[in-house]
Amino acid sequence: MKEYSDMHGILTLQLSDTRGRVVLRARYPNHIVTAGRQLVAELFAGQILSPKPPSKVTHMAVGTDPTAPNDINEHLGAQRGDRKEISNVDISEITELGGKRVRARLTSIFDFADAVGPEPLREAGIFNAAAAGIMYNRVVFEPVTKTDAFKLTLIWDIVF
Repeated sequence: MKEYSDMHGILTLQLSDTRGRVVLRARYPNHIVTAGRQLVAELFAGQILSPKPPSKVTHMAVGTDPTAPNDINEHLGAQRGDRKEISNVDISEITELGGKRVRARLTSIFDFADAVGPEPLREAGIFNAAAAGIMYNRVVFEPVTKTDAFKLTLIWDIVF
C-alpha cells in the first residue's frame, strides 16, 4: 500500500454584501512554499534551523499580484492593507484519496473597510506574524473587486 501524505490546501473565498448575502464563493488550490514546509518540519521536530524562530500561523493577508506562486515566495507580491488575525481554527479528521487525513480549517475576515482599493485582489497567503514573519503558503485567484460594500471571508483548508 502506498501512502499519500503531501500537505496541500484549498482556499474558499467568500464575498458577502451588507445584508449578509454571499455574492461570490470560489475555491482555489494553494501552493505551500518551501519556507512554509520548513516551518512545519521545525515545529514538528522541535528544532530551529531557520534564522526566524518557528511559531504557529496567526494571520492571513490579501494582495493584488497575479504572478503564479512558486517555492521561493516569502511574501505576497503586492499586499493590500494589514494582515487579519485568524479568527477561527477547526481541526478534524477527513477521508481523502481513500485514506484518513487531518484537516485544519482556518478562517479570517476582512471587514467592509479592510483591503479596499481600486485594483482587484488576486492573491492571498497565511503567515505566522502580523508583520514580517514566515509565509506558509500563497494562492493566486481570479480578480475580486473589494469595496467597502463587501466583507471578504477567507476559509483555508490545509490537509495533512
